Amino acid sequence: MTVVASPLAGRVIALDDVADPVFAGRIMGDGVALAPSDGRLAAPVAGRIEKLFPGGHGVAIETPDGLQVLVHLGLETVQLHGDGFTVHAAEGQDVQVGDLLVTADLDRLHDLGVDVTSPVVVISGQSLTVVGTGEVQIGDPLLEVALQES
Repeated sequence: MTVVASPLAGRVIALDDVADPVFAGRIMGDGVALAPSDGRLAAPVAGRIEKLFPGGHGVAIETPDGLQVLVHLGLETVQLHGDGFTVHAAEGQDVQVGDLLVTADLDRLHDLGVDVTSPVVVISGQSLTVVGTGEVQIGDPLLEVALQES
């Protein structure tokens, strides 16, 4: 069992309640979403940043045992082209749980009319259990993922 830590401080939201059919329909993978109370996005797992989306609105990290976690800061944020985001990491970088990756200016995003609901999904297909509920802080257990024995 691998624990995925909360990458953001905020309130846990069921993926079913996310106002984006791709995430709510689990097309990208299973997980939860967070309503962030703070704009700091930290690494939810230790591994390598496999994808850092241009502008910093999303990041995918892969652990050494093949678990891939995607964190998407807000919904429909690709169209912002980085407006409201400060990137602190780079694609290909090795990270530890809690390392600061991106800072989002939540006030700026609200001013732009952005839904800041932030999905955290396992994109590598493993089954998971949601363990984080209510209000969480960065680093609190959020998901437990069952990894396949090799």
